[in-house]
Amino acid sequence: MARFTKCLHMKRIPVLLFVLLSSCSLIAQKDCGLNLYRQALLGRYPALATYFHAFDSVKPKHLIPFRPGQNFDTLISAAPPKPIPASISIPVVVHIVWNNEADNITDAAVLTQLAILNQDFNGLNADRSKIPSYFSSLAANCGIRFVLAHSNEEGEPTTGIVRTRTSVASFGFDDRVKSSSTGGDDAWDASSYLNIWVCRLSAGVSGYASVPGGPAAIDGVVISSNAFGVHSGPGACNGGRTLVHETGHWLNLRHIWGDASCGDDLVEDTPPQQGANRGCNSGEKFSCGSSAHGDMYMNFMDFTDDACMYMFTIGQRQRMRSSFEPGAARHSILYSKALAGEGLLPLQNEENTNQLSVQLFPNPASSQLMLRVSGEAYQHSNVYICNQLGQVVKQLVLRSRQQQVDISQLQPGLYFIKMEGAASNGMKKFVKQ
Repeated sequence: MARFTKCLHMKRIPVLLFVLLSSCSLIAQKDCGLNLYRQALLGRYPALATYFHAFDSVKPKHLIPFRPGQNFDTLISAAPPKPIPASISIPVVVHIVWNNEADNITDAAVLTQLAILNQDFNGLNADRSKIPSYFSSLAANCGIRFVLAHSNEEGEPTTGIVRTRTSVASFGFDDRVKSSSTGGDDAWDASSYLNIWVCRLSAGVSGYASVPGGPAAIDGVVISSNAFGVHSGPGACNGGRTLVHETGHWLNLRHIWGDASCGDDLVEDTPPQQGANRGCNSGEKFSCGSSAHGDMYMNFMDFTDDACMYMFTIGQRQRMRSSFEPGAARHSILYSKALAGEGLLPLQNEENTNQLSVQLFPNPASSQLMLRVSGEAYQHSNVYICNQLGQVVKQLVLRSRQQQVDISQLQPGLYFIKMEGAASNGMKKFVKQ
């Protein structure tokens, strides 16, 4: 059957990547295997031992990225450094590496996951209201948004979603998913993109991420397909926040307990706690005994269930944004041209020959938009309206060849509309006045 796609922490042991382990679809628990991964990396890149020492001895904004075969290098261009904008836009490429059809996640799941990422990093998540009053003043809008890339490394339009079928049944945290030579997919230029690989991970691994300054060829985040996006069923990772947690690592955040008993995560406003919290907690929980209100277990950098984590702090915001300062490893993202142009919203699979064409009028429109389709099998097709971030803001079911769509609740701006089964010319733009 054709696949339909839509429009679009602390005194600590220094580490280069963090690994979040859990059988998220079966057990409501999260653990971390970062030491195993660190040792594996040191075996592959012995020079990283020097980098690990430097990582702990300098401020984050002075970190410089590691390059195999070189001492140290910088990603900053010769151009004058750019100031950090109030809203940082990060181009994202999602590499979907699949062996079983169940792991070939839909474009809809990608859009949903990006919506969660943007809500949580910008303090727009609805469950933000559940933050206890004694921590609410610390909750931050990080001013970081994630957008599917509009252009690839050659400057050509892209959906920002790459699909690779593999003969590998599952991957570990050995970075094999990041290379086409080992059954995965090669990273796009890490100085311009956030690479996110989605695949079946083995041994209970739900995700892992590189921190700023690591080898470019393996820079990014890996998420297990059963922990990506929103899905039903029990588990700690069914709400899309595994990626929020791992992206926090990618932006230089540590686990909130500092990976040590009552450790230091290098953030001033996160209280010390003895170790990871699990499941869902309530009320004040004191594990170190020195803070006014105990553990901040609802923080995205704890191991709390997805349904019970709600916030980054102002201090975490500052630490993440320091990764974009001149001289820091993420500064080059500010120069990325990957968001130039309009790109291509995800289109249907080539196997679908029963294509539909879409027309819209009036355009611009203020409250009502008329949708007209030509082609067969249009009834009961899903219609999606997406904003410029690729987020689905409205969904409806088509029941006639000409159908009126209420857009009165949409904010003024540019939108894209895509219908299930539509041909490439079935994707249309419209302006809401």
